[in-house]
Amino acid sequence: MTSDLDSLFMIEDAPATKTPDLPPWPILVVDDDEEVHIMTRLVLSRLTYKGRPLELLTARSAAEAATILTRRSDVAVALLDIVMETDDAGLVLARRIREEFDNNDVRIVLRTGQPGQAPVRDVIVNYDINDYKAKTELTSEKLFITIITALRSYDNICTAREAQSASRLKSSFLATMSHEIRTPMNAVLGMLELMSHTGLDDDQMEMLFTARDAAGTLLRIIDDILDFSKIEAGRMDIECHPVALGPLVEGVADMLAAQARKRSLDLHVHIDPAVPELLMGDPLRLRQVLYNLTGNAIKFTEKGGVTLSVRCLAGAAPGRSRVRVAVQDTGIGIAEEVQKQLFQPFTQAESSTSRRFGGTGLGLSISRRLVDLMDGRIGLDSTPGQGSTFWFEIDLAVAEEQPVAAPQPALPSLAGMAVLVAAETQALRDTVACYIEAAGGHVVAEGQAWTVAVVIPRPGDVWPDLPAGKPAVLVAAADSVRPSGLPSGTVQIGRPVRRVPLIRAVAAAAGQEMAARTAASPLRRGRGEPPSPEAAAAQGRLVLVAEDQPVNQMVIRRQLSLLGIAAEITEDGAQALSAWRTGRFGLVLTDCNMPEMDGFELTAAIREAEAGTGLRTPIIALTANAMAGESQRCLAAGMDGFLAKPLELERLDRCLTQWLPPLPAGVPAVDAAAAPVVADAEGDALPLNLSYTLDLFGVLDDEARGFLRDFLDAAKPLADGVALAFERDDAVMARRDVHALAGVAKSAGAEILARVADGVEDALLKGNVGDARQAAKGLPPALQQVAAAIAAL
Repeated sequence: MTSDLDSLFMIEDAPATKTPDLPPWPILVVDDDEEVHIMTRLVLSRLTYKGRPLELLTARSAAEAATILTRRSDVAVALLDIVMETDDAGLVLARRIREEFDNNDVRIVLRTGQPGQAPVRDVIVNYDINDYKAKTELTSEKLFITIITALRSYDNICTAREAQSASRLKSSFLATMSHEIRTPMNAVLGMLELMSHTGLDDDQMEMLFTARDAAGTLLRIIDDILDFSKIEAGRMDIECHPVALGPLVEGVADMLAAQARKRSLDLHVHIDPAVPELLMGDPLRLRQVLYNLTGNAIKFTEKGGVTLSVRCLAGAAPGRSRVRVAVQDTGIGIAEEVQKQLFQPFTQAESSTSRRFGGTGLGLSISRRLVDLMDGRIGLDSTPGQGSTFWFEIDLAVAEEQPVAAPQPALPSLAGMAVLVAAETQALRDTVACYIEAAGGHVVAEGQAWTVAVVIPRPGDVWPDLPAGKPAVLVAAADSVRPSGLPSGTVQIGRPVRRVPLIRAVAAAAGQEMAARTAASPLRRGRGEPPSPEAAAAQGRLVLVAEDQPVNQMVIRRQLSLLGIAAEITEDGAQALSAWRTGRFGLVLTDCNMPEMDGFELTAAIREAEAGTGLRTPIIALTANAMAGESQRCLAAGMDGFLAKPLELERLDRCLTQWLPPLPAGVPAVDAAAAPVVADAEGDALPLNLSYTLDLFGVLDDEARGFLRDFLDAAKPLADGVALAFERDDAVMARRDVHALAGVAKSAGAEILARVADGVEDALLKGNVGDARQAAKGLPPALQQVAAAIAAL
């Protein structure tokens, strides 16, 4: 028969036999009263928890306890007296444990023989402890309960941390392995691409395309696993940058339009005009969520279409905007019992889904995690057989400084303009009407008088006969059948409909092309034609440009003209130096990489010639190399600023305002605050971003198309030169040509091509010739994408 005292020391929550491999539980007893140590040892010496005995560590002062705690980080429970060498020694030690020793695991139990000296309420509120007892309370039974409770809490903390550590270790391993697998897969795809350009017969080409498609599918699966493992490992960070949500959404639709056309689906986009031009968010992750949701909708829809919409919600705090992004499809729909599990990893709507449509089932799980990281919420509404609507809502801050011109060209006014809209669906008509009315125009019914007609045929249809001599905008998909000719006054834009190109096209068709160009940016108002070079030189405002690429020369010449600036263009640093010696120029804009003499050598020569004269000509670098440290390199070389290609008018204007003398009295000027000239942040890449061309030409007319064709003529030999350089193992030649290619690509808005070229140059700069050679395999397909996009205009 056991006594009551014996029953207190029976093993709790453990097998009857002690596991010898497990260490004892370290318990620190801190008290300056030796009798307390004797009684505590007597009560606790036979106690076990989960088959593990206690290891009693003793200290007679807070200082002695601190020494033990610096040596032992595994103490499970600390029993602390309050009054020892000082009246609050135990309290000070408790705070040191949490703050100085950074130990939040040990369970702290305060014991005091003078309860009134340290009131319970104050101690509990002001100190991070787990229990507070008077010594008179701690009988054998209560001390036992206190220790067991503290040990259980400590054990739970350790178990949770070990589980979390194991999960993160697993996810980290998965992320590393996914990355390692991805590297050779890129090589496989590159080699398959090269093989496709060799002399293969039809059967071989069919087998190669099958292998390429399978490799591409595997690479997408690896990407999903990599993202999922990053999130699981806690290595996915959400950044915060200004983002133009409307253009970002339209860009995603543009990338997926070809996929929708292959399935004979209509892809429709609607952006609420009330959405602010710039919000603070993570453009990369927003684009990833949009791509997942929209790509899924297209994949699981067999007929009908997909609508991608963005609208503002009520209830946002001042300075913030709540937006709801929805992707609605007419696809297979999802049963209610499946919806609850759909955002879980490796889950799809039915067991045969992966066999029918492919994929990992990770896309929605990744999207949910990303939206959660952005403090938003995601969900779906669906009925089997009637399609689904996937949506997410996020609350974003409005960017404090909206740009003078938004990332897309600003809208011209359509005030007083009557527009007739002929569209295939009511939803499409409503969107076009919404955009037109937000720009000041109004939509009229058929039979009423109209100023401009907007005609949108169904994809694949023959373009309709447009009224001769009447202004019209034709919105045509790439696979629509082009008629033999279009009436004069007809302006063509592509599908899906984008808000800014639509409004600019309507203004241009109505005969307001110059007004549309002027309204596109306040910088163009009142500038007029540039003065003659002689007059500009007399004002000290003649600009010298050193640029070797014809496309870039065309861009910078037109931009300076729009800003009312006279300039002379030279093809390399040697010509620029000769021109500068005439003393006629108030500013030099120079490309950094040119034949004969580059921008750095030009700057050194100018600064050497200026030495001892008291004169200094401002020199601004123009470069496609926007890597960190490039601005410091330019400043160290004696330059005064740094502009990254593609040049934005507003940034260029701020630079000119900062470094050129003021305009003479009576010449209108735009107030542009001087700002440091730095590289632009990287945005979302498109095969062809027409905003750059529209910014220069105002509308997609024959002159603009000629510019894009000139770009292709300049880009193709540069891409060929990069390939030839790698064949000859000439890294210097490869870097020269790929740098030039990146520059002309950025000037023309060929963003994917520019990004690939930047990757090649970055690898060369780091001395990784093998990586550069591998990355260069992406140049031909990127260039083909651009050529296809230009041909479809």
